[in-house]
Amino acid sequence: MKSRRTIMMKNKILLGSVTLLSALMIAACGNGEKKATETTAAPTTEVTTATPTTTAPTTTAGASSETKEVSLADTKRIGREDTGYVNVPKDWVEFKAANGGDQYQYAALDGYNIVTLNVFTKDKYQPVEGETWGAEMIANRLYGTYQKNPSIEKIQGAKRKVVGMDAFLVQILTKDGKYFFTWVFQKDDKVYSTSFEGNKETLLKMFDLIEQTWGLDPKTPGK
Repeated sequence: MKSRRTIMMKNKILLGSVTLLSALMIAACGNGEKKATETTAAPTTEVTTATPTTTAPTTTAGASSETKEVSLADTKRIGREDTGYVNVPKDWVEFKAANGGDQYQYAALDGYNIVTLNVFTKDKYQPVEGETWGAEMIANRLYGTYQKNPSIEKIQGAKRKVVGMDAFLVQILTKDGKYFFTWVFQKDDKVYSTSFEGNKETLLKMFDLIEQTWGLDPKTPGK
């Protein structure tokens, strides 16, 4: 088993572009030190300051019994068979970060607001001692990696729903004012993530689109 020092060195990844939700960031660090714990935070852009504890601060998204149905007007469906699909504004274009790996990305014309789709499999991201394969494991690895990053101003873990599935939401605000929200959830034996990075205004528009339209069907939102 690799030493703690080796693991920490592999986690020294800078948040230069928050498209850093690449598999590379979490593949090697299965120490489970930090946890993206449970909360169901309402779609707010407020996140709490990271604390030096072994468990992420949690909030439970105000799971209202009434979910406002999102309008799909002026949107289009994008994605890939392995990562799943989601609806984005119809003027967005395909995007590829230099260090993006196998993830699938689409961006606004400004190149600042970006959606990233990713998939994780057990054979590639094997649990270590104390971990159990699933969305919580992947979310905890992400949280632990990001929490060490000096570019982050605030971070918080929460529990949400993505098309009825339990999801862990890692909410980040960077020191330069950029928002980075990542939903992590499991369907069958695979774990999926959908991330948004960009400004507050676009985040508020994308929040419900992500939670209500993700799916494996390339034509039908939420399926």
